[in-house]
Amino acid sequence: MTNTINSNIEIFQLALDLAPAGVLVAAEDGTILYVNQTLADIFGYSVEELCNQSVDILVPENFAATHRHHVESFVSNPSHRKMGSGRDLEGIRKDRLRFPVEIGLRPIQTGSDRYIVASVIDISRRKAIEQRLQQHEEQLEVLVAERTQELKDSQREKELVLDQLIQAEKMTAIGTLVSGIGHEINNPLYVLFAAAEALVDEADINQCHTYGKEILRQAKNIAETVKSLSHYAQPGIRENLQSVDISALLDEAVHLAQNTLSADQVDFKINNDPVPGVMAKSAEIQQALFNIVRNAVQAVDGKGRVEINTMRQGDWIVVHIEDSGSGIPVEFLKQVFDPFFTTKGPDVGEGLGLYIVSQIVTRYQGTIDVENAEHGGARFIIRFPVANQNNL
Repeated sequence: MTNTINSNIEIFQLALDLAPAGVLVAAEDGTILYVNQTLADIFGYSVEELCNQSVDILVPENFAATHRHHVESFVSNPSHRKMGSGRDLEGIRKDRLRFPVEIGLRPIQTGSDRYIVASVIDISRRKAIEQRLQQHEEQLEVLVAERTQELKDSQREKELVLDQLIQAEKMTAIGTLVSGIGHEINNPLYVLFAAAEALVDEADINQCHTYGKEILRQAKNIAETVKSLSHYAQPGIRENLQSVDISALLDEAVHLAQNTLSADQVDFKINNDPVPGVMAKSAEIQQALFNIVRNAVQAVDGKGRVEINTMRQGDWIVVHIEDSGSGIPVEFLKQVFDPFFTTKGPDVGEGLGLYIVSQIVTRYQGTIDVENAEHGGARFIIRFPVANQNNL
């Protein structure tokens, strides 16, 4: 029986010595009664050197007062603290080297005596890893911040380039109109000059009246042409919002297209129902409509059909602009309003015309969509809220 007990004690002692955590048993006054070999190794002592010593021998001097307070607090109100949820403290080795430890405490009672069992783990490696992780996190935060700033700078640069290209696209549109202005003005000027010369030589008062009316009509044509062009020539003017006649601007856009885009062989069919106005800037709406009409003329390659329908649907004014071209590939339908997207050659444009249209339309709380018509051409559908529904 005695041999069995001794054998069990040896096994128990061996198990304690091989435990990964240091184990210490102390009296309530802090006197060390027992340590296993692991704890002795952690602190650089032998088991014999630690027994009957105060636990203060294992605590740095600047932590001694705090440690005694913790011990007194634990003795007065003992509780089980599991490993991993104990206190992170510092221990001091025999060679006076300080190192971080984690301590778990558990009270035990035998008869009238109470003891404190402490399990101790050297967490130097863990702390070193945590410190490296912290350094990596800080470095990562710096890298992320730098990358974020780079992306912001890049986005600002892209927006600046986009603005510049949009302005270039607008100037291209102006150039297209200006290139046709000579033809647009010269034709009525020739008639005007001829009528004026005839008026000078004509003695018949009735015929003079006819020539005078023709001069007046051609002068009005020139004035209307200049007025149409001025919408594009002065894009920076901040005019006040006004009720805009969509039907009139569509007629103007078609007129400009016929005289500036080699669209004399395009069959324009215009069906405009009486509709109320739209609160907007006339120049911008005209630019949007002209861009759509220009796109339709390009789609039919200057010889085909372009049909324009304007109607009211509830509180919306709806414009359909449909061409007889080959339509838009289905996979591209959702991209046509993206900046720089184009299915045309580089000599036709930068792919900003329809993007500008979408920006103008949405600016006035409108919508624009595109679909392929039944016959295969493209149909653009523009919707504007009527003037009394627009909260601009």
